[in-house]
Amino acid sequence: MLWRKPADMKYTDMCIYIDENIPKIGGEPGAYPDIEDTVYNYLYLLTKALSIKKRMIQNFEDYDGYALYAATRLFVAIQKNYQNQGKTIKGKVIRPIKSCLNYTKALLYPMKVEYMRETFAQVISEEFASKQFDAYTFKEKLKEQAAEAQSNISLQIDITDTIKSIPYYIEKTLASSPFHKNSPEWKKLKITILLNFLHGINTTGSIDWNPVTVLLWKLPKSLIGYVKILLTEFYTLFKTEMMDCFTNNQMSDEMLEKLISSPDGMYKEDYEND
Repeated sequence: MLWRKPADMKYTDMCIYIDENIPKIGGEPGAYPDIEDTVYNYLYLLTKALSIKKRMIQNFEDYDGYALYAATRLFVAIQKNYQNQGKTIKGKVIRPIKSCLNYTKALLYPMKVEYMRETFAQVISEEFASKQFDAYTFKEKLKEQAAEAQSNISLQIDITDTIKSIPYYIEKTLASSPFHKNSPEWKKLKITILLNFLHGINTTGSIDWNPVTVLLWKLPKSLIGYVKILLTEFYTLFKTEMMDCFTNNQMSDEMLEKLISSPDGMYKEDYEND
């Protein structure tokens, strides 16, 4: 993945390459992986340059995230356009994309609106998960002594399994990224997410979804904004799974009251009323 435009290449050259190879990436997806990767890379560089030139985003760190998002949308749209040329869909005849540059410029702002909306939704979702997670932790601490004899072993097993599944949750998060599972970028992002998770636990003792300092593993500094988005998605997923551990092992209030009131600390069924 090229994160910067090569000095000896012009953006117009990239556009020419994309236009010339549309039949290959659209005619038989997956048949030319090297060409597909190059086209995607050029779309990323093109959308980033155009969006920066138009000063479309206030926070400079968000340009990489937007460019990756836009490149993915454009790549899929170009493929579908080629496959559906000449067809009438929803009363409209699909005409071929003759210029990827003009097509990109036309969609630049609508894609920005969609990207900001999705990013905002992710942040709100993580904030909600964090508040629930904190409330759950506090609530469970109050019940811990009462419920320990009955459910703590099961809870510990579920929490241990969830922690062991962190690599799976990271990969599930990266599944929404534009990178292939076996690509170098996928590996670097996976290690980066894990490093930030461990750093937060070791330094603050908490899962900070919006850290002041973001650690990067062999990735350009310009990706800090995009990594923050991925961290938000991962933390939302992880905290939700942790809360499910408590929910699945939670006793009813009636059972807790009987457990607390029992002299020997053990819950017994009321067979007389059965």
